[in-house]
Amino acid sequence: MHYYTLDEIRRIPNLLNKLNEFDFSFSKEKKYLLVGCGSSYNIGFIMKEILNKNGYKAKVLTGGHVMLFDNIPDSDVAILITRTGESTETVLAAKKLSQKGMKTIGITSSKNSSITQQCEENITLDFTAEKSVVMTGSFVFILAMLLNGIEKNDYYNFSEKILEDSEKIIDHLALEKYEHFVFLGYDENYGISKEGALKLQEMALQYVEYHEPLEYRHGPISRLTNKTLVILNSKGMKEEKELIDDIEGLGAKALVISTDGHIKIPDMKGFEAPLRLIPIQYLGYKKAIQMGYNPDSPKNLSKSVKL
Repeated sequence: MHYYTLDEIRRIPNLLNKLNEFDFSFSKEKKYLLVGCGSSYNIGFIMKEILNKNGYKAKVLTGGHVMLFDNIPDSDVAILITRTGESTETVLAAKKLSQKGMKTIGITSSKNSSITQQCEENITLDFTAEKSVVMTGSFVFILAMLLNGIEKNDYYNFSEKILEDSEKIIDHLALEKYEHFVFLGYDENYGISKEGALKLQEMALQYVEYHEPLEYRHGPISRLTNKTLVILNSKGMKEEKELIDDIEGLGAKALVISTDGHIKIPDMKGFEAPLRLIPIQYLGYKKAIQMGYNPDSPKNLSKSVKL
């Protein structure tokens, strides 16, 4: 059976080839607030980590938090991310932030959507629109475009090989053995782990967790069995390698994504984050297929949440 989700993952290199058509930029003189829901929030979380690490001022909140509460960080610019442009919390957050005098920038894959009616400026990436419910290629492109607003990087040169390696390695995993998926990573990789857990939840309805690597020993490791697959987005530290030895010694399987891991990703001082999404998205797709689920239209989900 043909699934759009696979097409939308496999087109990532072609999407990334369009990055040079966009010239978004951040300023160290301004304070940024990133807002989104679900995967869009995870883009904001990853961006917040990398912005702060590079001397910019940024915070992140869910659209729901902005909608419900008034303790909003003082910011100059709010960047509101919503693939469909229709997520109620993010749209109402844009309205509220505009009323507070913040400049609002909407980022969406949908032309003439509700978010574009609320924001002062909009970046409409309609070529990233997806037929499937779960956000995949559009996530990678939006994240890469925003990261290029700090420092320009040529993701296209790496993405085809990473996609090819991801398919080859994940296709050879005996996924039917695993029913518990643990994602580990620090800083921006923690956001990637959060997104990885969400993909396995959404597409394959799996039991998932995400943690900082060394925190995993502090309680969560009690659930580890030979049916656990641990996905580590590693920074290459010896302590992470020792953790993987412990995990495998307890009978679980590890999949390491790093410069010298099972799936090799270049070290770009955090800016490689978009490339790290490719294997975890493909893993979610493959587990869904193995379970007999339709990854294009997961149970209980729609493209946008409207309250």
